Amino acid sequence: MYGRGEQADWGGALRRTVARLREEQRGPEPAPAAAAPPIVPETALDPDLARPPDQDLHRLLDAVPQAAVLAEPVQDAGGNVRDLAVVIVNEAAARHPYHPEEVHGPAEEGHGISLREAYPGLWSAAFADAVTEVLRTGHAAREIPVRWESTGADGVVRLRRERVTTHRLGRRLLLVWTEDRTEEIARAAQRIARVGWAEWSLRDGRLDISPGLAALLGLAPDTPTLPPPQALGRVTETARPALYRALDHLLTTGEDIDVLTEMYGVGRPRRIRLVAEAVRDGDGPIEGLRAVLQDVTELADSQRRLREQEEETERQARRADAEHIVVQRLQDALQPRFATLAGLGVSTAVAYRPAEGGVGGDWFKVRQLPDGRALLAVGDARGHGLDAVALMSMLRHALAGLAFTGALVESLGAWLNRIAYDDGEESTATAIVSRYYPDRHLLRWICAGHPPPVLLREGRATPLAAELGPPLGVLAENTYRAVETYVRPGDTVLLYTDGLVERRDQDIDARVEALCAAVERHAVAGRATGPDLQELVDAVVREMSGPLSEDDATLLAFRFDR
Repeated sequence: MYGRGEQADWGGALRRTVARLREEQRGPEPAPAAAAPPIVPETALDPDLARPPDQDLHRLLDAVPQAAVLAEPVQDAGGNVRDLAVVIVNEAAARHPYHPEEVHGPAEEGHGISLREAYPGLWSAAFADAVTEVLRTGHAAREIPVRWESTGADGVVRLRRERVTTHRLGRRLLLVWTEDRTEEIARAAQRIARVGWAEWSLRDGRLDISPGLAALLGLAPDTPTLPPPQALGRVTETARPALYRALDHLLTTGEDIDVLTEMYGVGRPRRIRLVAEAVRDGDGPIEGLRAVLQDVTELADSQRRLREQEEETERQARRADAEHIVVQRLQDALQPRFATLAGLGVSTAVAYRPAEGGVGGDWFKVRQLPDGRALLAVGDARGHGLDAVALMSMLRHALAGLAFTGALVESLGAWLNRIAYDDGEESTATAIVSRYYPDRHLLRWICAGHPPPVLLREGRATPLAAELGPPLGVLAENTYRAVETYVRPGDTVLLYTDGLVERRDQDIDARVEALCAAVERHAVAGRATGPDLQELVDAVVREMSGPLSEDDATLLAFRFDR
């Protein structure tokens, strides 16, 4: 993922560029300076004059912008520091709102107050060890983290977290409070953002690194420098060629670089974004480079997972589209969009509205039977897609065959129920199954968990009272009771599926009333008579359909002409 494989010499070009830049920086050797004549004082200096009095020292400390305290160490017999006696307090400490009142006044040498008492909580074993080491070696202890309690003007005791640098001045100790928390905040920012910086000086081959970068590389946070070969050795083998080429380009052209590389750190290799610029004095030769590095492993992993999810979503969408096309064609082949009953004095019309983004299980069956009667049915198989189409096809064709037996609709309902039940737990459906007797103007019908039919008579549409039974396939054995409806010439009966009336945010009874109102509105101007019955069902379906219809809908209307 980082270019080609390993080459014979990854860093050859980079090493040659570094060597050339170092030669350019050396230049000609300067001529040796003439030796200066020795300075001979006219009179010998008084040794006491070399030791400034405390008054002068006090003035000197007042010039220090940070809070500073000069203290006399109090040691035990073993030489361990047990306390510090305050000798001088500079003006910055005296003005500081959080430094205690006890240290604000002048103190005579050897008679200062106790630092442990003035700064409660500051003295700790780590602090004592640090100041003891300063006295022993003379080397300053920088930015010792301390905590101490201070009482503000409001009388509230607050815990202060600060850093103190300790120097040895003769037999005394100088404590300087670091007021500027920029470095502490910078450390925290590097840790939180997982970022660090590095500066490489070509003149002396020194690579300075920040605590943040040290942490990224799995080193101690206080590691100040790192040999460049060791730092480059942290780059993974596959990432080195691309990084070497980028660094060589920067040192050759002086152009900034922004590369994605991979480095060994804590745990698995980390993805690192490296942004670097050349360091030079004006128009002079390149003296080194300055870089900022950020650990983007988690971000890269998130982007990779997002890409994989997008690809999987796209694959699923393509499969869904392909399935939708297949199901739609299968449904069109199995479910005709017209219905006729020639010779029985019944006109029929049907309208179908597919669901948004899916194919449902709506079906209907209109057939003239050999005994001179008619089969009129509407149903809705559970679910969407291939499973719904398969169940719809099975029930529709089963009903067409069973109807030829001449059995009553009660028996047809019981048989369809058993067929659906034996097909599996998910194979359930609702239906209205009716048989029309033309000689008696009688419509006998059963309701298997389905919305009731609507009767349009003399311009008024009303739902018919149903003997409601359970949906098909819920119980193994079930009986259905038929309803007998006598019709008149000019009556229109409408069968429909729940997709036409069901809405999640509306009551089903209110939606059925809305359907009746729509039928009445569109039945005016003779639309319920003659060849315009199709216009009626089309107009009603359009009015009852929302902008995003989750289920498909079927409306079957048959008008009794005589």
